[in-house]
Amino acid sequence: MDEKNIDAIAAWLQHAKRQYYTQGNSPVSDHEFDQVEEELRSIAPEHPYFQSVGTPVAQTEKITHKTPMLSADKCKNLDELRKWLTRLALPAQTEFVIEPKIDGLSAACVYERGNLLYVATRGDGKIGQDVSHIAQYIDSIPQKLSQALSIEVRGELYLPQNTEFDTKGKPLRNNCVGLINRKDQQEDLAYVHFSVYQVLGDDHARESAAIHSLGDLGFDIVPLRIVQTFEEIEDYYRHYLEELRYFWPYETDGLIIIVNDRSLHPQIDARWVVDHHHHYLVAFKPPADSKESILNKIEWQVSRQGNLIPVAIFAPIQLGGATLERASLHNAETVQKLCLAIGDTLLIERANDVIPYVKTNLSHHENRRLTNSLIPVQCPSCGADLHHRGVHVHCPNKNCPDRQVEKVLYWVNCCQMENIAEATIRQLFEKKLLRSVVDLYHITGEDLAKLEGFAEKKIENFLREIEKSRFMTAQEFVARLGIPLVQEKALQRLGVYAMRDFWHFQNDQYVIGRNLIAWRDDADNYALVQELCKVLHIEDVQQEKASLPQVCCTGSGPLPRNELGKVLASLGYAISDSVTKETTLLLCEKPEGNSSKLVKARKMNIPIQSYQEFFKEKGQLF
Repeated sequence: MDEKNIDAIAAWLQHAKRQYYTQGNSPVSDHEFDQVEEELRSIAPEHPYFQSVGTPVAQTEKITHKTPMLSADKCKNLDELRKWLTRLALPAQTEFVIEPKIDGLSAACVYERGNLLYVATRGDGKIGQDVSHIAQYIDSIPQKLSQALSIEVRGELYLPQNTEFDTKGKPLRNNCVGLINRKDQQEDLAYVHFSVYQVLGDDHARESAAIHSLGDLGFDIVPLRIVQTFEEIEDYYRHYLEELRYFWPYETDGLIIIVNDRSLHPQIDARWVVDHHHHYLVAFKPPADSKESILNKIEWQVSRQGNLIPVAIFAPIQLGGATLERASLHNAETVQKLCLAIGDTLLIERANDVIPYVKTNLSHHENRRLTNSLIPVQCPSCGADLHHRGVHVHCPNKNCPDRQVEKVLYWVNCCQMENIAEATIRQLFEKKLLRSVVDLYHITGEDLAKLEGFAEKKIENFLREIEKSRFMTAQEFVARLGIPLVQEKALQRLGVYAMRDFWHFQNDQYVIGRNLIAWRDDADNYALVQELCKVLHIEDVQQEKASLPQVCCTGSGPLPRNELGKVLASLGYAISDSVTKETTLLLCEKPEGNSSKLVKARKMNIPIQSYQEFFKEKGQLF
């Protein structure tokens, strides 16, 4: 993967998350999303993308989770599951609870002395959306408990597989999210169910007992199976693949396996860093469902970077309860590798209820030569001659209409303008009311009134979103410009806290800095930032009063480098990639070694310490 594309890939993943969690409409399959996320993790493990789960909440009604709602780590096959069990190193008779991983919308119901206080979605894991209004329509969310308990109950909102709600051929999860976010006809929320899988604030010693206690309080609880051996887990997993996932009333995307003894949970988590997920449970995900279809055509969509993204259009098929007829092919190289031609038979995979992807071309033969016949030579948006750039065909025209639209959509997405739809942006472009991000801040109510479907309330919502997005910090602003690799955390490392830092930045030591300089010094980008500064309210970020001591690492440590960095950060150290005059300590495997970093540290009289000695002093055992 080209390093310059890392930031774009992270933004693509975050966009997919936002679509999935807020609209129930992911642009990729679950399997493919996991593959791209793992690839990004292997190349840029400390990217800011990995600091959150779920997706940020843009609504004004927000709830801060007292205990973060973390996601679960994943096992993709039995070998990975066995490795997880081995890594836990628990006694032979340890019990595990297996429960379904319902594919819905995660939510928390908080009770105080038996009365429902609020209902909140997971959101980004730390802050969720307040959806307390749904409780009056959903029978499986008790508004008053039979006991005066102060607890938090977590579970999944979903539409059952046999729902009588008119899904219009769209996936159940999409419909469920739509109902939760609907502003009108809220009585349809009665079709939504809530099944619980966790409780916080109780005193049960075992996970299974805690969940069963929720059943006694009137909740719908997930079915549980208690096992002790890998063989028992394997048997239940096969039973799930063959029968249970079709028998259960909800769609699932795997099983959750949890250590039953709750007293072991903090002990297990203490061995590793807990930020994205706990380590005493894991999600065991099934293979994707698949079906054959015929390729009818390929549509090419222009991205904001000018890359053309191919989308396969195939004969409609029913897969996982939804009607499907399109899937992203990602880039021109994929079209070539699959040797695609109109009329080919494709194998379409779909991990439960997310948008499908092309697994393989069943019509492909070894003697068929790679063909460019389906790859355009001119941009479908502006007609410019296309160039091959890496795995893509690229439109070089910076003023290409579709490129401009995508740039505005990227800004709208980064600013979390949830009430501004893509169709609205395209309407504004068609009416020549919008050509760049700057134009968003000059649009009036009179302009919007000229658009089809814009009543007074919709105009009011649009203008409110625009006004709210005018206020941001300098780091937020620069991070939203779409500069490769340049996110808020990176800007802190570069020392960019204010717009004056941005304008005067010249440190080209790292690729992130070089990207910032190259982007800013482009005449069009320079002019864009100047114009945006005139319509936005940008505040400086307050720098920390005292800088953190910088530690550089070399050689093999007790943990993978990304996890090692997180532990050091939790101990109050900043991590540097190289030995510089700001480095206060070099950690290594063998202080007597002769690596380039060790030699340089000795010349600069920088203290050197072994990992073992350092972490022993800090009371950290691995």
